[in-house]
Amino acid sequence: MADKKAKMMDGYSVVRSLAKAKQDGVLPQPGAHRNAEDLSSHPPPAAMPTDSPHIVKTIQPTKRTIRCFKCGYEFQLAGTTKTIYCSKCREKIDLGDYVVDRPWSEEIQTGGSVIVRPTGRLENARVRAGNVILEGEMDENSSIECTQWLELGAAAKPHPRQLTMRNLRVAAGAEMVFKYKLQVHHLELLGTLEADVEATGLVSIRAGGHLKGTVRGAHLQVEEGGGLSARAFIWPQGNPAVPGDG
Repeated sequence: MADKKAKMMDGYSVVRSLAKAKQDGVLPQPGAHRNAEDLSSHPPPAAMPTDSPHIVKTIQPTKRTIRCFKCGYEFQLAGTTKTIYCSKCREKIDLGDYVVDRPWSEEIQTGGSVIVRPTGRLENARVRAGNVILEGEMDENSSIECTQWLELGAAAKPHPRQLTMRNLRVAAGAEMVFKYKLQVHHLELLGTLEADVEATGLVSIRAGGHLKGTVRGAHLQVEEGGGLSARAFIWPQGNPAVPGDG
């Protein structure tokens, strides 16, 4: 069992390291139930890189935000559990993590994480989860709703209207065009995004990432090797009344 004192997270919540757990055969397919507590007996590698190409560096978070999909109430959860009941409406909330590696046409609703592999395809499916990694495809009748992070892989070509997320990450090799205003909290780019972005948190352009269009927000970070071909309006303390070119 992993040392409970060693719980740590980088603020991006728990998603990407689940991919390795799936390869090790510890993650279920949709329809089965397995939560983060079950995964804790498979601790992450001891030498995870500091500059990880993934949106998370640990499997077990200390605290996360859970949203009830029935009433919309959000609350904080510390530790891990298989299921929990909404603090407001008492609706039962599944906290399992799931992997889709084949065509899938059923609803998935979980406070945990969902990974859609390159071999996976959402067909007339609705996915509502805490975090989603979309590496595969989704048809025009499918939708994704994330209460935390959505990561779009290189093969993912969803229509922006099919996506609802709090935070967005565009993976390396991905090229996304959003013709509608993109409103997020955090945005992280390792790939290319063309959009009119409005962010209340941090816009981070990593090495190899490129942002085109317009960006408005409180914080902009461009690493060496990152590209910015956009009009930037960055204001202190997130005050849009005092815009300035960044």
